[in-house]
Amino acid sequence: MKKILLLLIFFVCSYANFSSKEISEALKMSAIKYNIDKKILYTIAKIESGFNSNIIAFISKKKWIIKGKNIIVKNFKYKNNFLIQVRGDLDSLKKISSILIKNGYKIDVGLMQINSQNFKLDELDFIFEPKYNISKSISVLKNCKEKFKILKDTVECYNKGTNIGKKYNYYNKFVENYIKDFG
Repeated sequence: MKKILLLLIFFVCSYANFSSKEISEALKMSAIKYNIDKKILYTIAKIESGFNSNIIAFISKKKWIIKGKNIIVKNFKYKNNFLIQVRGDLDSLKKISSILIKNGYKIDVGLMQINSQNFKLDELDFIFEPKYNISKSISVLKNCKEKFKILKDTVECYNKGTNIGKKYNYYNKFVENYIKDFG
């Protein structure tokens, strides 16, 4: 199972600024440092970014086209809006992120897709680094755990914030991926 996960991380990270080994090590070391099950971190990283640290996402009422040498934009239908995913080189993503945040967009950034509500603009220089991004995600998880206590609500809170509602779509996706990867 570990080999399959490492291969998946390797292929996804092959064009990113951070190697699959760096991402895998960052997840493993963060799990140890913060005393959290590494399987939880791996599952969230897989769901959120597919183990890609060079990615941002946000919701928009319309499709987006961003032109750039190393930029890939994907538009997905999401409810009555679009989920916009932007992948690319680190410098371009930092610039795009800064512009979006300054224009009032709430964006998700990096490996663990940390929402811009959970970091400051001056953290953009660090937020794409896997170790830093993971530490921010653990902080979000711990805040959710303090509020909700049980795993189901904690995982749902990670994705939706404290207004988790009654549907557990994210938690269900989490369980499905966790079982598929770890049995």
